[in-house]
Amino acid sequence: RSRYLKAFRETMLLHPSFNVPHFEHRLAAIFTWAENGDSAACAVPAYGKPPMSKQDLAREIFFSNAKPGSVARSAAAPAGGPPSLGQNSNAPKPTLSFFSAACSAFALGSLVSRDEDPSPDPALPPSASSPESGSETSGTPAMLFALSEQALQLFEKTAAYDLDSVIAMILQVLYMLHEGGMSVAQSVFPLVGKMVNVARMMGLAMDPDEFPGTYNLFEAETRRRVWWEVYYYDLFVADAMGHPPLIADNTHTTRLPADVEEDKFTPSCMSLPHPEGTNGDLSSVYFGLKLR
Repeated sequence: RSRYLKAFRETMLLHPSFNVPHFEHRLAAIFTWAENGDSAACAVPAYGKPPMSKQDLAREIFFSNAKPGSVARSAAAPAGGPPSLGQNSNAPKPTLSFFSAACSAFALGSLVSRDEDPSPDPALPPSASSPESGSETSGTPAMLFALSEQALQLFEKTAAYDLDSVIAMILQVLYMLHEGGMSVAQSVFPLVGKMVNVARMMGLAMDPDEFPGTYNLFEAETRRRVWWEVYYYDLFVADAMGHPPLIADNTHTTRLPADVEEDKFTPSCMSLPHPEGTNGDLSSVYFGLKLR
């Protein structure tokens, strides 16, 4: 996991369409949910019930209405018994859209780390580096990417689009371009068109300042970053395909994102932490220059 995250983090220095440190913090939270839930539900069969399967654990995390951090106990749990699944964690519940983005992030990290060091990963079983075995492992780029696609498809059928779903599409496009084996016309071009329409439908083409009191500073900057990354891929891929872009210059009002110190910019910020010197993370500065 750490190897893939390191490769993902380094890759995103050139594509800072969202705050990567905050994204990694949320990634840690999703593993906390799974691991705490696993220990609570699977380690000891509760009250005569069999241990919870991984499938049931996933349903509990992504589809139950239980509120995270709640101290309430399930109706089946007697007084003094352990709390129900997920209630021992204060981390926000993950969504399928963020799970899709997380899988894309790990797929990209797996792909980049494999290209940088083609030697077998010692953390994976031998079958992962043996194409003749025909077995599928969860750590391969293709499997992680497929999982991202499946999660996003299910999310689209069960919930309204959110920023995480657009971020998941951006990471999927980035994976396809890095992977190089997929047809731009068949895979990347249609997905970019879908991204443009979803972003428009979500109002990302209008600057958040046009809706006072709706978004905090972090949300507003994230919406700007995501919109301009969609705009960038629309122009880039359309030019590669010999077509005009879908987004015309006079059809959006979203301002360019600000230059910020990534590690210091969090959802609780009341002002923008501007970069100081050249020692910090300057990826947002590069992002602004690229967009201009």
